[in-house]
Amino acid sequence: QGPPPSVLYSNCSRVKINVSGMMYETFESTLARFPHTLLGCPVKRGKYFDSKRDEYFFNRNRNAFDAILFFYQSDGLLVRPDTVPLKEFCNEMEFFEMGEDIVKSYMRDQGIILEDADQKDLPSNPTMRTVWLWLEYPNSSDSAKLVACWSIMFILISIFVICAETIPPENPEELISEATFTLYSCLELACVAWFTMELIMRVISCPNKLKFAMDFSNYIDLAAILPYFVENAIQSAADYVELMNAFRLLRVFRIFKLARHMEELKILGRTIIATWRELMMILFFILISMVMFSGCTYYAEFDAQPDGVFSSIPDTAWFVIVTLTNVGYGDAVPVTPIGKLLGTMCALVGVLAIALPSPVIATRFKQFYDAEKIRKNEIEPQ
Repeated sequence: QGPPPSVLYSNCSRVKINVSGMMYETFESTLARFPHTLLGCPVKRGKYFDSKRDEYFFNRNRNAFDAILFFYQSDGLLVRPDTVPLKEFCNEMEFFEMGEDIVKSYMRDQGIILEDADQKDLPSNPTMRTVWLWLEYPNSSDSAKLVACWSIMFILISIFVICAETIPPENPEELISEATFTLYSCLELACVAWFTMELIMRVISCPNKLKFAMDFSNYIDLAAILPYFVENAIQSAADYVELMNAFRLLRVFRIFKLARHMEELKILGRTIIATWRELMMILFFILISMVMFSGCTYYAEFDAQPDGVFSSIPDTAWFVIVTLTNVGYGDAVPVTPIGKLLGTMCALVGVLAIALPSPVIATRFKQFYDAEKIRKNEIEPQ
């Protein structure tokens, strides 16, 4: 039995709401600010009315309801309590019929990307679609997961070869054995062959060539195979030794190929992009502190150590950077009382400069991580 008409349409009346034993009371006019929601529409919430107690009863999360009620009181501001998981809070918003636009807007603000399998940009050809899903969406099927594991294996083998071939033999006068050199060469060839085939298949099967060309991760794939071909093309030219070494260095970037197969690395990248203001604040503060402490420390230490690290302000900046970041190599040490005082202040400033924005970045990472879990629940079949 619903409430009497006088309760339904009197904006000056107060409404009692019982949420799992916790009593809330607010004005009818407050709830009427959003008439299309469950609480804002007297007809919708009528089925939850207890005529004996003259109250509305909801067996829902009490902590989440604090934020739901505040949404009406603040005229549309949603603030999720820290004690309520993001997924559960979204469920509460859906129960109280906050509206699809409001829920999607909140989830978008929280970093959740709502996407459906039908909205993926897929090739029209069935074979190309299957290849594209295997290479671009590792979680789309068991076959795609197997291809992702295969690719990760080659990435790890490639990184092992890059590191192992730099290990000198036990006897410095001896060269690396022919068998070991052949093994490393074969492993490198196998990795490059897979990376090349993977890139070619991705280029052929991609549905949008322009979008593919603008994706930075594809250039990482290109950098993973380019050194091998360039090195084999110019290895006979002695004048290009430095160029060959530069291209060998590009092989280290193969480690970034793991980001294509590991969601955690993607989340880390999104966190860096989302918190670029905080990161710029750290860099800007460190730059100001470096200039200030470098000048002061130089004038404090130059007379005592004219031939040391403090021989100029740029040289002193090395000591300041090492101290600000709390690394402390120990290759530069102030000896004057003022220099020691400045070094102490520099270390304390470095702690504040790095520690203060860190919770913001960590919170943003957790937010994206929780959002990714919700996104998987939305797009993966149950």
